[in-house]
Amino acid sequence: MSETTKTLSAVDEAYRQYRDEGRVEFITFHPSYSYEEVIEGITVETKGENIACDNPQYKLKPGIFKTMCKKALAAAIEMPVESGKEPSWKEVFEAYQKNGGVDFSKAPKYVLIIDEINRGDIAKIFGELITLIEADKRLGEDNELIVRLPASGDLFSVPPNLYIIGTMNTADRSIALLDVALRRRFGFIEMNPDFSILTKEHIEKNEPNLKSAGVYDLLIKSRDALDRLNKRLCADKTIGRDRQIGHSFLFKVNTPEDLMLVWKHEIFPLLEEYCYSDYKKINRILFNRDGDTEWISELEGIKEIKDMSIMIQAIV
Repeated sequence: MSETTKTLSAVDEAYRQYRDEGRVEFITFHPSYSYEEVIEGITVETKGENIACDNPQYKLKPGIFKTMCKKALAAAIEMPVESGKEPSWKEVFEAYQKNGGVDFSKAPKYVLIIDEINRGDIAKIFGELITLIEADKRLGEDNELIVRLPASGDLFSVPPNLYIIGTMNTADRSIALLDVALRRRFGFIEMNPDFSILTKEHIEKNEPNLKSAGVYDLLIKSRDALDRLNKRLCADKTIGRDRQIGHSFLFKVNTPEDLMLVWKHEIFPLLEEYCYSDYKKINRILFNRDGDTEWISELEGIKEIKDMSIMIQAIV
């Protein structure tokens, strides 16, 4: 087992453990996501889906980030939680202040995973969190910062045992719009395509089934073709390294039909977008040809793939 595979297995095992213990939450940002959903806000309390309310009730509802901060801080001070009664953030924070000090290095770790973090309006969503999530501004740190939230009036700060992981696709053009203030508060790890993972976790692991389906050799050739294709995408200044084609496209291939669909309906259209429908450029990148090919042409665009083996071998 390679070091990469061992690391991935360890991460997967830790994630499952944290999830089962309620110490990890996952959200996806989008353009309409707001501060009220992340920190706190006033919302209408309903009786259920499609049930009319004669007397609407309004309540102050904590967002997912404030809730995770409460869980992390409660765990750090070992605050007991009565069955069926979850304490509020205010109760937990007051208990922390009475505690007189906590060793957060020994506290259970909590994790908030934000997928597509660059797709939301960061300044609108995070508000005062832009400052509070800094390592030295958290509870118990040298430059500890405690603020008063505008809606509830609660005193609020971020415990050090809460970790934030944001994911984003650098091929998304909105990456350029990511708030610079937020970028400075995160460390960045680049995740490039790794076809060795595809080999170990799909091709080798499912070799008998893939051979039986008649797709094993084609899958290996497709893996190598994508590796060559990525080198060309990196070399093209108008496309670049951020738009490499990932190994995950081939993980769902179990039959020749699956492979054909991936190339025709996913990989080729992706290149079509990268090249702004310049089919001569697409053919040049794929097949090193300036004119039309039997798979892509100016007149018809992406055409049927009649022989997968010939098409893949043509990607030189």
